[in-house]
Amino acid sequence: MSGQDSTMMPFTDTLDAVKDTLSQSVFDLSVVAEGIVPVEGGLNLVEKMQIFNPVWLFIYLFILLGFFAWIRLYYGNILIQTVQASANFQVANRMFKDNSQLQNQLDKILYALYFLSMAFLLFIVEEEVELTPNNQNGILLYLFNLALLVGIFFGRIVVINLAGLLFNRIRIFREYLYNMFIFNKLIGMIILPLLLFVVYTSGVLRGVFFWLTMFSVALVVMMRLFRSVIFSFKKDVSLFYMFLYLCALEIAPLVLLYKWLEGIL
Repeated sequence: MSGQDSTMMPFTDTLDAVKDTLSQSVFDLSVVAEGIVPVEGGLNLVEKMQIFNPVWLFIYLFILLGFFAWIRLYYGNILIQTVQASANFQVANRMFKDNSQLQNQLDKILYALYFLSMAFLLFIVEEEVELTPNNQNGILLYLFNLALLVGIFFGRIVVINLAGLLFNRIRIFREYLYNMFIFNKLIGMIILPLLLFVVYTSGVLRGVFFWLTMFSVALVVMMRLFRSVIFSFKKDVSLFYMFLYLCALEIAPLVLLYKWLEGIL
């Protein structure tokens, strides 16, 4: 009997955990209905429960994880080289010069992964701090983030190519852009598994994974800034011009975006 009791204990604990979760959800809704929570707060609670619907979150993350698994399976060694290029300037330089068709295909796919993962992270952050640009929420807010990221990405490509033509150094400008976009691809790969834990954990554990995700993004951004300095030394680019570039194309857009969000919130 004692053996049966010990066997049943994990199952009983699981049932208790499920019961507590369901009870909490019912309680959240009931206090709204009974007026214990203010109407505005209750509507926000219900809206958040609808936005973070586990069904569509699961489907979205499952598709992204399947997409990344296919990338890992099909591209294998080239994917590993892409990761190595974020830490090794020589590898990045060799990949830029090689410019193989398979590498170009992988680059485009990883850019897509970056857009999809980063837009979702922005969505989570916006819901966390209750930001609603243009009064968007739910799937519309996610699509807004996606369009914003794509616009910034291609806008930077246009500006860099125009600058290369203006200074008659188109190749070195494109190589610099290639080095910077390596870190976009790296962010997309790093945050994807972390997003799964952010969505499907709660309490302190969720907070840990949330800030771990934010720290990972900040770390990659710092690596990107460090690579820009290394690139300027390797390619004999003046640090003054590099500083002007960082101000014009890296810092200024973020300041303008902040001012824009501040004005519409």
